[in-house]
Amino acid sequence: MNKDKIFLYCDCAIITFLCFVIFCLPFSKAGIESFVWPAIFIFLLKRVLGYRAGSVWRIFPKTELNMALGAFIAINVLSVIFSTNFGLSLRGLLGKNLKFLGIYFMLVEVINSKKRLKIILIAIISSAVFIIIDAGVMYFKGVDFLRGHELGLYPFCASFSNSTGFAAWLTVIIPIFIGIIAANVIPDLRLKILLSTAVTIQSLYLIKTYSRGGWFGFLAGIMLIAYYVLKNSNLVVKKTCIITVISLLAIGLLLPRSVVINVKYYIWVNFPFSRQINESLKSMSSGPSTSARVMLWKESVRIIRDYPLFGCGLNTYSIVAKKYKSFEGGGVYPHNSYLQKAAETGLPGLLAFLFVLYSFFRMGLRYLNQKKDYLALGFLSGILAFLAHAFFDTHFYSLQLVVLFWFMLGLTVAIIKLGSGAASVQYDKK
Repeated sequence: MNKDKIFLYCDCAIITFLCFVIFCLPFSKAGIESFVWPAIFIFLLKRVLGYRAGSVWRIFPKTELNMALGAFIAINVLSVIFSTNFGLSLRGLLGKNLKFLGIYFMLVEVINSKKRLKIILIAIISSAVFIIIDAGVMYFKGVDFLRGHELGLYPFCASFSNSTGFAAWLTVIIPIFIGIIAANVIPDLRLKILLSTAVTIQSLYLIKTYSRGGWFGFLAGIMLIAYYVLKNSNLVVKKTCIITVISLLAIGLLLPRSVVINVKYYIWVNFPFSRQINESLKSMSSGPSTSARVMLWKESVRIIRDYPLFGCGLNTYSIVAKKYKSFEGGGVYPHNSYLQKAAETGLPGLLAFLFVLYSFFRMGLRYLNQKKDYLALGFLSGILAFLAHAFFDTHFYSLQLVVLFWFMLGLTVAIIKLGSGAASVQYDKK
């Protein structure tokens, strides 16, 4: 058996494991670990057997993010060396950060044909449909069938441990579904109708989570989609949209107060959850949860001031934060992924991560300016929504969500390489 055929079999195995990773991600942390490591082992085995590709030591696939990712890892290594707990930080580097980069590079390397891309997309859709059903069962029956979460003891979270995690997953998946539909990846009309129905249901689920950060992130993602759709539309469509928006604003401002009160009363009576939405929106500027989050942010800023260069150490925030506890309920995660990253890896670590994001969106937006690719747009919008939501929570420190981020990052780069004709298919003849 020649090496090309061996590499082909290795790729098939990696794709299979990655499909299992994304499928079980919403409901099984153990499943993520069980399927990621075999995929990484096979990825490394290809190198041992002589596979060479890419620009970094002829081992890693060439992408526009490689330099930024190299800086990101280098600074994380320094954070480990100067950590307040070397052992804990080393485990975080080897067991988390390098694993996440492995997911990224595996997807960029093996998703080098439309056939392979479609396999991954089917796994994403299948997982999402599974969670849609599970969340529906939780809503109507009071308990989800995957994890046994009882509504009341748990918020509306489906198989996730909390509603914020469920909202973060939805903010990524909904734009991806929109992109799949718009890009005509699945041309069958009946399946398109089912996917459109799924988008509607998922959007209602997002509302039901009452996650203000999730709503904000989703709005950011949808705005990116709207911008590029309008940009690629003709002048008549652009004028129609502008007139429609202005008209709706004018109607809202000119309606008599009595009519507004009656409309609100009708909505509150017939749609009780609208009151909770209203209260959630009001509490964004004030309220116990907002005040607590601000105090937690202040604690993280104090840690950054004390460890500005290398941080307190990768994976050590939960230990160090206890020493900075300033109120009852403090001394825990800051509910801001960027502040936590700065606290653990220093300001250079945060800048390196932002450099990764900058490189990613520079590449993605340049591609969208050159080519109308709604699938790539859906993925870029989902990642933007996730990153906006991460400003209000610890997504990068939740196994399910951080794996979701790196998975979608790698898959988006693979989609862009395919769309631009830069994907290298060296041994797959199909």
